[in-house]
Amino acid sequence: MIDGLAKRYGVLPSHLMAQGDTFDLMVMDVAISWERHCHNKQNGKSADDYEPGQLVDLMDKAKGKGNDSKAKV
Repeated sequence: MIDGLAKRYGVLPSHLMAQGDTFDLMVMDVAISWERHCHNKQNGKSADDYEPGQLVDLMDKAKGKGNDSKAKV
């Protein structure tokens, strides 16, 4: 991840380690997600990473409701 972030910003990994913070990681995550979304949209692939039912099951599991239906991460 450090290498990818350093390449994106055109800095040395050592500079990134000294000067970077979690905001840089968040920006990289958003940028990569947006690029993947645009690429998938252009190629006619589904832009959704999860099915809506999976998201509900994951939320229930996170809330401790114990609904262990077919949600796989």
